[in-house]
Amino acid sequence: DNLCRHQRMASSLRRNLPGTKRAALFAWNGKPEGKSSGPEEFKHSGQYSVQEHIQALIRADPKNVEKICSCPDSVHPDEWLYEHLRQFMVELNVLIVQLSPNCDSTTFPKMTAGDACEFLSACDGEPKMVSAIDYCCHNLDFYIASLNRNKNFPRPHHGALPKKASKEMKEATKRLYRVMAHAYYHHKDFFMNFEEKTHLYRRLAALNKGYQLTRFTPPIQL
Repeated sequence: DNLCRHQRMASSLRRNLPGTKRAALFAWNGKPEGKSSGPEEFKHSGQYSVQEHIQALIRADPKNVEKICSCPDSVHPDEWLYEHLRQFMVELNVLIVQLSPNCDSTTFPKMTAGDACEFLSACDGEPKMVSAIDYCCHNLDFYIASLNRNKNFPRPHHGALPKKASKEMKEATKRLYRVMAHAYYHHKDFFMNFEEKTHLYRRLAALNKGYQLTRFTPPIQL
């Protein structure tokens, strides 16, 4: 009985509660119990409903990039892109953590992607050369903070974002793409294994094409 109540509560809240068994993680359908499933669902089922919907689509079939990235009619395109970028950063963090044992200040003292591209980090103000792993961590931390700043990204929001917010999302896409490019060019086997499981780059590429955010340099070719 206690287990059943635990599972019902987790499903209602759409949260992994303390003590959740591995087999029961994320065991909900993406929609809060008792809520409408009509066209206004995303506007009335909580401030994190769009993010949770995206996560549910990814868990259901990470290979179905077209479905995951297709903006529902009830969601403003700005909000859809914003929540996708937040989810991208969650998963990119996993990539960086897994990459770190083979990517340190000794093995990659500069942030590079291939032989022709070097990137400076400007997170602390003046652009400077840092190690690849520092570049990855600094920029991820910087844009997590930036995209959670209430001034440009108020919650809940279900409409167009300010122009400054759109600029921030484009800049985040450009700089965080470089993390994936570094992994692709210098840790390719690792990158390909990660991509096969998550399709994270493919999702970012689909969003970049649909929203015309930035130019991917250097290109990743899958």
